[in-house]
Amino acid sequence: MTLAFTRHPDPKDYELRPRGAAPVHVRRGAPDGRPLPQGCKPRFTLAADPAGAEPLAVVVRTDGGRLAVLTPDHRHLAELRLPPRKKRWRPTYEIGLPDGTELRGREGTVPSLLLCLVLLPFVLLMLAAMALSDSPAGTTTAPLRTAWKRPGELFGRAALTETARGRFRARGDGLDHRVAYAQAVAKYWER
Repeated sequence: MTLAFTRHPDPKDYELRPRGAAPVHVRRGAPDGRPLPQGCKPRFTLAADPAGAEPLAVVVRTDGGRLAVLTPDHRHLAELRLPPRKKRWRPTYEIGLPDGTELRGREGTVPSLLLCLVLLPFVLLMLAAMALSDSPAGTTTAPLRTAWKRPGELFGRAALTETARGRFRARGDGLDHRVAYAQAVAKYWER
């Protein structure tokens, strides 16, 4: 079964909203009163309730500086590798699963890059109009998708995809839903 969800970063509450299910709440740090493994620094917790009493997964920074996705009983679900901050052109986000499977997602799939090229003249016209008007310049980004696939499978099915509008879709057989939630938050969370 395919899992589809969107992320909603509000000033008070950061949520992931799966289609047809209860929202998943994101909280800073580890759940209250729950110890973490030695050498792990808590980053954020994915919980079924806003208070964080029912954690689904905990994301921690390990000694190597990478992010590990752990179950509440500290079983290893995945390792997330984020690109360096200075990487601007097609950053690569990686997911390492415990069975040795590697998933790699690069911003900008071929169809989204082609769409960007087709829309470029219109974007340039919009930027020129904004420069001539008194409106403040907002943050405009290219309409790019990200697809997490196994390395070397250029045309294979993606285990996790993100659309240009911020919607995520994870295939049921390819990835644990908690790992998909953690990757969606880690991609945009403050480092």
